[in-house]
Amino acid sequence: MSLLRQLFRQKIGKYLTEDLEEIFFPFLLLERHPPQPLLQDIKLLWFKPGSYKEGGGCVLECLEGSNYCHTIEDYAENYRENFECRRAMAPLRSVEYMREEQEQYHKVGGYPSIRRAINDYPENTAVDIVNIIRRVRNGELDVAITENWDCSENIDLYDIDTTTLIIYREECTLNDKWKNNIENFLDEHMFPKYSQFNNEYGFIWLASDDEEIYGRLILKQERGMNENYWNRAGADDFYF
Repeated sequence: MSLLRQLFRQKIGKYLTEDLEEIFFPFLLLERHPPQPLLQDIKLLWFKPGSYKEGGGCVLECLEGSNYCHTIEDYAENYRENFECRRAMAPLRSVEYMREEQEQYHKVGGYPSIRRAINDYPENTAVDIVNIIRRVRNGELDVAITENWDCSENIDLYDIDTTTLIIYREECTLNDKWKNNIENFLDEHMFPKYSQFNNEYGFIWLASDDEEIYGRLILKQERGMNENYWNRAGADDFYF
C-alpha cells in the first residue's frame, strides 16, 4: 500500500482509488534539475546530422586539414577555402581514446590514420574543447575577447563579425565581471533567442600554433554546410 493511499485512509477514512492515485502521486515527487554548468555544457555539445533547413547543425565546429588557420584574420583571408574545411566536431571520441585503442591492438606506430588523427586534432574533439570552456566559465584561465575594431585594417574588406574569444593556457582567477562577460558572449551566440535554432549560431574552434594559447572561438558566419560537413573531424576515420 502506498504512503499516499494510507494518508487518505487516515484523513478521510477512505482509500484513494487507483485512478486518482495516478493523478496525485506525481505531485509528491521532487522536481529535479541538472546543475546549471552541466546544462551549459550539454548545450555546447548539441549536434544533429542533416540539412540545416531540417534543423541540422552543431554549436561547435572545427576546420579539418587547415592547420595554417589559427586566427580570424587567417580565416577571413581564405574564407571560401576554409568554408570547405568546416566540420562538425566529434563529440565523444578523444585523442586519449585513440592512443588507448592503438595500444590495445599492439599497433603503436601502426595505423597511420590514428597517428594522423592524434597529430592533426589535438584537443579537437567537442568534449575536450567544452572542458576548456568550462574552465573559462569557472574563471580559471586567462582570456581576451577581441571585438571588430581590434582586428587589422584589411579585415574590413570582409563582411563578417570578427569577434573572437582567445583562451590562454595561463591559469588565473577571473573576477565576476569578466565571468559575466564570458557567459554573455557564449550564451548570445550559442542559440537564437527568437527563432528555431539554425547552424548560423555557434562557434568555430581554431587551434593555436602559439604554445601560450589553447585556441580561439570565432563566430560562425553562415549557416551553410559543405558536403563533407558531417564527416566529423577526428571521429572513426581510422576504421576505413
